[in-house]
Amino acid sequence: MSISPPDPLLALALVVVALGLLDRLGLWMEARGWIYWRRRRAQGSALGATFLELQKIFESGKAEHVIAARESAGKESPDPIAGHLTADHAEIDALFGEARMAMDRSLQPEAHRALDRIWMRLAVHIRAEHRALFPAVAEARPDLAEALRTLREDHDFFMATLATAVNALKGPGLDWTAARTAAEAVQRRLAAHNGLEEERIYPVADQLPEVQRRHLAGEVSRELATLPTRYGG
Repeated sequence: MSISPPDPLLALALVVVALGLLDRLGLWMEARGWIYWRRRRAQGSALGATFLELQKIFESGKAEHVIAARESAGKESPDPIAGHLTADHAEIDALFGEARMAMDRSLQPEAHRALDRIWMRLAVHIRAEHRALFPAVAEARPDLAEALRTLREDHDFFMATLATAVNALKGPGLDWTAARTAAEAVQRRLAAHNGLEEERIYPVADQLPEVQRRHLAGEVSRELATLPTRYGG
C-alpha cells in the first residue's frame, strides 16, 4: 500500500499556526521584561520565579548569550553583604550616566549598548536578591514582608520599562523620546528603591549568625559574578 505525500497546503498551514503561537509566546515573555521580541511597549507584570530561572539574556531579539557561573554555588565569602550590594547600586547608577550622555548626543549604538548593559546588570542584581537575599531576610524578619513585596514590584517595573528603552533604540525607527522617558522613570524609582534596600534590608543580612551570613555572602557574590559572556563572563 502506497502512502500519499503530505498535502503541501496543510503543511504550510501548520507552519503558520506554529509561528503564530511562537510570536504570541514571544510577546508574552517580552511583556514581562524577560526578552526583547519586537518593538512594543512592555507591560509591567509579575516577574516571578520563572524569570529567575532563565539562563539566557537576549539582545536585539537575535543574539543570545548563556550566563556562565564563575564560582561554585556553595562557596562562602567573608565580604559584608550590604557593602557588596550597595557598591553594585553605585556601579549601575554610573551606567545611567553613560546612557544619558549617549542619548543626549544621539549616539544610537552607544546608547543602546549602555541601556542594554543596565538591563543586564539589574537582571543579575535582582537575581541575587530573589534567589539568595530576600528569602534569608524574609525568614529572619517576617515583619519586613510588605517591604520585600514592594521591592519585588519595583523589580518588575525596572525590567519591563528598561526593555521598552532598549527596544526604542533598535532598528531603523529610533524613538529617542521613549528611550529617555523610560530610562529616567527607572532611575527616579531606583533611587527610592535603593534607599529602602540599603536602610532596611541589607543591614538584616549583615546581622545574621556568622555561618549563615558567610554562606549568604558567598551566594550573593556568585550571583553578581555570573555575567553574560559578552561582558567578560
